[in-house]
Amino acid sequence: MKARVLSACALSASMAVAACGVPQAQYDAALADASKEKGRSAELEKQLADAKAEAERAKASSPPEAAKPTEGVDEKTKAELDELRKQKAAADARLKTFDELVARFKKMIDAGKLEINVRRGQIVLALETDVLFDAGKTEIKKEGEAALKEIADAIKTVSGRRFQVAGHTDTAPIKTKEYPSNWELSTARAVVVVKLLVKQGVKSANLSAAGFAEYDPVGNNTSPGGRAKNRRIEIILVPNIEEIVGITELDAKHGAGKKK
Repeated sequence: MKARVLSACALSASMAVAACGVPQAQYDAALADASKEKGRSAELEKQLADAKAEAERAKASSPPEAAKPTEGVDEKTKAELDELRKQKAAADARLKTFDELVARFKKMIDAGKLEINVRRGQIVLALETDVLFDAGKTEIKKEGEAALKEIADAIKTVSGRRFQVAGHTDTAPIKTKEYPSNWELSTARAVVVVKLLVKQGVKSANLSAAGFAEYDPVGNNTSPGGRAKNRRIEIILVPNIEEIVGITELDAKHGAGKKK
């Protein structure tokens, strides 16, 4: 299954590059992200198989009279297997979602309007703000509205997930009465995008907005191309709490954050 998913990503990328002349680097980055997810899933699958084999060997080599002393070990092994299964399921789900988004937004990726990548373990849709806004403004352009409408139609179909809209700028300062700094500008743009997504049918409860000003760059601010990449809106697929490794087990064991 995982091999087929990665193959689909690779086929989509190679067709797009051949047909549209899209910069190869965009697709190399997307394929690298998908490959990391596939590698993580394969690694977890191997760990799961090894743990199962070890448990079977231990069970086969234990004499009947040793059953009681190994009960604790069996419980520990079972817990480890359960945790590996959860991690593998989460990795497979991320890879599946990534592949579906790449296929859904192929035209926008081909046109250079959108990038999809995995950053800090999260799936990110990134649009350069030059597509969405004029310099120093927060009114969305018609071209930007069309792009966001297409994104809204897609993320509405991703059930049970939350999205954070994050605004980013380059290092060029802005000092206006309305936006004294890039903090205000990046946050205002994120809020405007959230409101448009809500207008297009995305549930308000599934959205949040944040502004990062110039402090989370993905490009080099010394070049025009790098600055353009940094001026962006990201729509981030927020992981479910169950996907954060060990958090539910930690809470169950230690009662973190609970009043006594």
